[in-house]
This record gives sequence, structure tokens and C-alpha cells, in this order.
Amino acid sequence: MTRGQAIDLAGISAVLRTALDAVIVMDTAGVVRGWNAIAERDFGLSADQAIGRRMSELIIPARFREAHERGLTHFLATGEGPVIDRQIEIEALHADGHEVPIELSITYTEHFGEPVFLGFLRDVTARKEAERTQDLLIGELNHRVKNLLGVVSGMAHLTARKATSPRAFAEDFTARLAALGRSHELLTSAHWSHAPLGALVEAVVEPLGELGERIAVAGPPLELAPRDLIALGMILHELMTNAIKYGALADDRGTLAIGWAREGEALALTWREQTPNAAGPPATGGFGTRMIDVSTRHDLGGTAEWDWREDGLRFVLRFRPR
Repeated sequence: MTRGQAIDLAGISAVLRTALDAVIVMDTAGVVRGWNAIAERDFGLSADQAIGRRMSELIIPARFREAHERGLTHFLATGEGPVIDRQIEIEALHADGHEVPIELSITYTEHFGEPVFLGFLRDVTARKEAERTQDLLIGELNHRVKNLLGVVSGMAHLTARKATSPRAFAEDFTARLAALGRSHELLTSAHWSHAPLGALVEAVVEPLGELGERIAVAGPPLELAPRDLIALGMILHELMTNAIKYGALADDRGTLAIGWAREGEALALTWREQTPNAAGPPATGGFGTRMIDVSTRHDLGGTAEWDWREDGLRFVLRFRPR
């Protein structure tokens, strides 16, 4: 298509050169007469490729082309147009075929030799992606807060049922909240992505001070998803609490070994307590033991094996990491 009648671009050349957004000039025949460098960048067409072609052939998606041509005809006949002198959000077509979300404002002017339309187009892809990310984060945060409140409520209820006094309840409940907090701190430092299992075990052992010198930790580098990490953090805390109160760490000669290894697609975590004065299995299962069994099945989808031996406990947890 040949280019239309020459128009006076001198008056708008500064706009074309200096605008921070894409600027497109279209005549009343629907033909592109100006195309700045930002338009070249955003839509993948040089000025030479764009100028002289119909606007509807360039950046208007097929589903909008009929409405564009109809709207142009209506405006020229009546002077009325629903998109003139207002800002709208719509999709534009890139030269490679993908659509680009844009903010569009169109002005009609007769100040440049002949009537033209000036279109100012801003690529809002980054903003749309940020909005989608924000919506996802808000939804994920809402989900996690509800889950966390459910965990805390369950811990409070079951801890209270087994507590022998208000002081005992406060001590046990505070310790369990602290364990939950350590798991969340680890996940926060990893931006709620996968985090190392080894770092979780260290977070459970580190507060023990000198007592931790009797604990051996071994396992290959392995990262866990947030849900797995939180569940495993609570399980490790309960095991550690029982070891300190009744198990190997309650005896000066006792030792503890924590290890993990891959078994095909599954992960096997082994907790091995050894002491010459092993207490044996508890007469009745407490909250900690029940919590471990329930969390293993429901949160991890795994199995828990308790083996009370003469020299201490051997506990093996198996599950398939997400």
C-alpha cells in the first residue's frame, strides 16, 4: 500500500522521539503515518515496516479488527467514539504473534496539516505479572495462615488434655510453638521454596548446647518442599523432646544418631537412640507420639516404624518428598 498524503510531522516529531511510551500516528483512512522507537521495541516492527500499512493489519488482534474499522467509520461520521480521549486496557498484537497487554489512549487532532489520530500505548506486561503474582501470594498466604492456625489450635487442645498443670501446659506448648517457628524461619530464609533438610535438623539440634555434642547427624544434601519441611520439623521436635525427657539424652551415657537416605523415590529418616538404661515403650501413647503418627500419615503420606530395643529406640520415617 502506498503512503497517504504527506502530513506535517515536524510538530509531533519531538513527541515521537522523546515519549517514554509507544506513539503511533494513524490517518483517517486507518493507515499508519508515524511509529516511534518505543513502538518498534514493544511490537517488533520497524517504522519502515509499519508506516503505510493499515493499523488493523499490524497490532490489532483479529477479534478486535471488525470493531476497530466500524468504530473508525462511526467516529468520522458522527464525531463520537467510545475510546477517544480516555484510557483503556486492551491487548495488542506483537509481530511474532503473541499478545501484549497495554494501556491505550487515543487523541484526535487536526493541528498537523490533516486530521490524525495519536495513539499512546504502554506495555503493562510487568504490571500484570506483578498483579498475578500478588494475587497468588495473597491466596497462598491465606491458605498457610489457615493451616498454621489449625496446627496451633490442635497443638493447644491436645497439649492441654495431657498437661498436669498450667505451668506444664505453658512449657510444652511454648516449646512446640518454638519448633514450629524454627521451621517457618528456615522457610522464610528460602523464600518459601525448597529448603535443606540438613538445615532443619541443625535448627532442632543447635539450641541444645552441650547436649548436642552427643548427637550425630549424617545424610546427603536434600531439599524439601515447605509442607514436608514443616511437618518434619514438628516430628523432629517431638522426638527430641521425648529423648531429652525419657530417652537417650536423659542419660549422661546416651547418644542419638539422626540420618537420612534416599530409597528409590522415597526418603528414609532414621532416629536411633542408644543408652544402657533404656526406658522401653511408653505404657500409653502421649500427644507427641500420636502427633508424629498422624502427621506422618496425613501431612507426609508416609509410614512410621517404632522399634523399642533393649538399648534404646529405633524410629524410621519413610515418605515420598514432593
